[in-house]
Amino acid sequence: MSMFYYLNDDHTVRPCSCAEWAEQFESIERHVAEDRIDGFFISTVWLGNNHNYFGGRPLLFETMVFKGDSGSDEYCDRYATWDEAVEGHKKAVQWVKDGCKNED
Repeated sequence: MSMFYYLNDDHTVRPCSCAEWAEQFESIERHVAEDRIDGFFISTVWLGNNHNYFGGRPLLFETMVFKGDSGSDEYCDRYATWDEAVEGHKKAVQWVKDGCKNED
């Protein structure tokens, strides 16, 4: 399985070399979505390198929620596709709106 991926114009991905990934990473708009709500910053971005270290589908996108100016991260989730990242961002926004309560 490839470690590096290229984000195509239609938001699909394909394996690529480290050099190709690095070139794109420096020039691409990596934000899928971002929101600021009640002192929280919700950010979903294209990573392009596989963060699934245990096998399975490559995790290439990430949503993080940061609290205030402290920069402390409160939430993190990763996804294999652009569409999953969009939905994951919506879920994180709702999580903040619901008071940052984890499901038990």
